[in-house]
Amino acid sequence: MYDLSPLRVYMLEDVNSDPRALRRVERMVGRAGRTMDDVRVYSREEAHEVVRELTSWPWDAALPNVPLQHQRAWVFINMVMAPNPAADPVLRNRPGDIPEAALKHALGYIQQVRDTHAPDSDQEADLVCWNTQDFGLMIGCPHGCRYCGQGRNGHSVTMVANVEEWIDGVVGPAIEQFPQQKCFRLLGWGADIATFEPEYDAFGPFLAKLAEYPDHYGYFHTAGNNIDWVRDEPNRDRLIGVWSLTTEFGGTRIEPGAPSPAERIDAARKCQEWGLPIRFKFKPAIPVRGWREQFAREIKRIFEHTRPESIGFACLMWMSLEQVANAIPLELLDEEFVAAAQAAKEELTGVRVGPFPHEKRKELYQHLIREVRKHDTDVKLYVSTESNRMWEELADDLGQDPRAFVCGCNPVQPPGPRLTLCSELNGSTFVGNQETS
Repeated sequence: MYDLSPLRVYMLEDVNSDPRALRRVERMVGRAGRTMDDVRVYSREEAHEVVRELTSWPWDAALPNVPLQHQRAWVFINMVMAPNPAADPVLRNRPGDIPEAALKHALGYIQQVRDTHAPDSDQEADLVCWNTQDFGLMIGCPHGCRYCGQGRNGHSVTMVANVEEWIDGVVGPAIEQFPQQKCFRLLGWGADIATFEPEYDAFGPFLAKLAEYPDHYGYFHTAGNNIDWVRDEPNRDRLIGVWSLTTEFGGTRIEPGAPSPAERIDAARKCQEWGLPIRFKFKPAIPVRGWREQFAREIKRIFEHTRPESIGFACLMWMSLEQVANAIPLELLDEEFVAAAQAAKEELTGVRVGPFPHEKRKELYQHLIREVRKHDTDVKLYVSTESNRMWEELADDLGQDPRAFVCGCNPVQPPGPRLTLCSELNGSTFVGNQETS
């Protein structure tokens, strides 16, 4: 686990009912240099008060020389396995100043599995991806990346403690319910679970469950370098590693709690030496000043140290230009990209792939593709969660069919990489050109 220093630690009293969950909390608290005497145990009736304290972040007693994001509070809860929040009296009596979502999380109501990139929703948003069932055990992250909502606004990390109960009650049934899916992501929601291993020990039982089924695998998707736990994982043959990369420019201002791209690439190198398939995503690919040279440097570094199965690209998106400006100082960004976004502001209002217009994003992708091909002519390339039009125009450059392409973490892409298509899951959500892209 990272050397984190949570200023406060909370635990819902329900955790005491599960000895395995309680041991998980004890391990993590000890690794952070605290004792269980430092943990505030709260009842369900006291959850209002806890949420009120959490939402008053940042607190005054910040530690010097420690990234503020590494000081975010920890909240341990037992996931409610048969959720019926409408019947919960604590939620029914929620004070008006308490955010409903935060109170639900403090009471153990966390989404167990998510149907991600359903075809209808992707078609409406003009995105191309793969429909997949994702798992989550955590909300919040110590990286504090400015382009991430949890990173910008988060005040705590909420962690499910009853992992084993969740594995039996959620993961196993999901594998049975979706036999066409061979690869599952253990992501969390705005979280980076790998950064808390091995003390958290979510991947151990997760991979053990996947190992009960032939040709089934699990992904960790990280922007970090905490990977030594992988070496000792008995089911690491079921694990695939995916790293998000940006550039070093503006690093601590854009990703203040995260390790550098060089440190992430070195972590991937270690994992590859231990036999793991590794994959990279420049997601988001932020058009900072000097982005051409910046990305060329990171791509060169990738191939100096690793041989990835795939590399993906996704320009900074999901936000309006105003939201970008509130997250990242515009003076860090390429002037031409900012000017293009300002000129296309009205046209791209509400468009998921904004704020940068199509031609500027395409320019960035074509440069990245050319840089990769200087080093490797065979590695699989793709654009991630991009528009149908972008895929149509870049398919030849990428060398892949947008209807069924190798990417970083799709549901039918075991190590190889290879696609295990079937009648129930025979391709991506690509539907062709959309006027809104």
